Amino acid sequence: MSSPDSEKLDVDVEVKELDGGQVELQVKVPPDRVEKVKAAVLREFGRRANIPGFRKGKAPRSVLERFVDQEVLRDRIIDSLLEDAYDAATEKAGIKPLDRARIGDADITEEAGLAFSATVTLRPEIELGEYEGLKVTRRVTPVTDENVEAELERVRSRRAQFRELPKDELVTEGDLAIVDYEMFLDGEKKEDASAQGYPLEVGADQLFPEMNEALPGSKAGETRDVEVRYREDHSDPSLAGKTAQFKVTVKEARRRQLPELDDDFAKEVSDLETLDALRQRIRENLEAVGKALAEEEVRTQLIQQVSETASLDVPEALVGREVDRRMEEVENELDRRGLTLHQHLQNTNRSFEDWRADIEADARAAARRALVLDEIGERETIHVTDEEMHEEMHRQAEREGQSEQDLQERYSSDPAQFNRLVTRLYHRKTVQFLLDNAEVTEEIVEPEAAEEDSADTASERGDSVPPEQEADRTDE
Repeated sequence: MSSPDSEKLDVDVEVKELDGGQVELQVKVPPDRVEKVKAAVLREFGRRANIPGFRKGKAPRSVLERFVDQEVLRDRIIDSLLEDAYDAATEKAGIKPLDRARIGDADITEEAGLAFSATVTLRPEIELGEYEGLKVTRRVTPVTDENVEAELERVRSRRAQFRELPKDELVTEGDLAIVDYEMFLDGEKKEDASAQGYPLEVGADQLFPEMNEALPGSKAGETRDVEVRYREDHSDPSLAGKTAQFKVTVKEARRRQLPELDDDFAKEVSDLETLDALRQRIRENLEAVGKALAEEEVRTQLIQQVSETASLDVPEALVGREVDRRMEEVENELDRRGLTLHQHLQNTNRSFEDWRADIEADARAAARRALVLDEIGERETIHVTDEEMHEEMHRQAEREGQSEQDLQERYSSDPAQFNRLVTRLYHRKTVQFLLDNAEVTEEIVEPEAAEEDSADTASERGDSVPPEQEADRTDE
């Protein structure tokens, strides 16, 4: 809420430099200005208040002051002044804030007026390199028959069924084994690290890769001993550098059965009538994905070029907040999957320090890209319009299967999330500006085995890939 008084606000401000590219502003608003705002707030209260003995809006100020809750009055005065006072303080101090300030210690006294502190991350000085006429290459990889067949096999494998193996049939790689296991460390059974009914695909288990080697050739009902050696830098200190023994009992084994590739299969997995038509659909989808990935790579090249040629110091405070946000996102996602961070680090065989260092490096690079795109967008007067916001919300609501009204309410209750949406659109438009002013050459890349694998993996993302993925990435 801005001040009801249109007069230019004069404030006293002291600037204290902090670490991490931040400053602290100590701001004071003179008592006379606070008094003007207080009078305006009381008039507003008086117009709506029902005070015994007075017609609405006719009670004198002395009565209003006794009638109004003083805490509510104080908060309304602060709310009325704070935004204008903060803007006036940053202007007077000659600073350019990078993001929203952290306001603290806001209070009002008759002698000093309104006083508050504001911790601000400063926008760094950015020296841009050339960002128009950049040369980039669009690499297009043709879709081969092998790509189509590999994707068809993936669709087929997702429709596989498992039949229980007879008791005398041996487990082989690719079978699904349901096992009970007990863990022993230094001869003592560890109850919290033992489990029953653990399902694993033999040859592909990541939690206990040692079982991939130990279980082939076993039978249902058989128990095998498995030894697991933990690294010296294991995330769990109680296991670091130690060797554990596992007793693994195969309770049940099942073998994958694939459906026949025929017209009936095509009807089952799609709205098509023939297997040839399904192959053509897969080819078209892979070509669409390949085209989108090629466009994404072009945008990545552009962002990388402008980021590498710019000169700036990324504020450490910004990096720290981004690291915290990313770590929280990872932990929330793990929680949704029923995992702890400790389990995730154990599964990936990584230490917490290495994991956090990687997040910090990615966060620093992302912050650098975002700052550079912000600077380019500001120089080129790029803006996000209300119509563009509406269109993006409409697309997001459709993707998430919810109403636009529910989505708008979600953003209204979470300003930080709304700001990320605006930033994402702003960066997307800025990258489009770079692309519109770039020199793009096209190169046909003959597929090789590794590239086919990459394209096949990408095809699993869906029938289409939004062309703005890379621009969205810059404000992560």
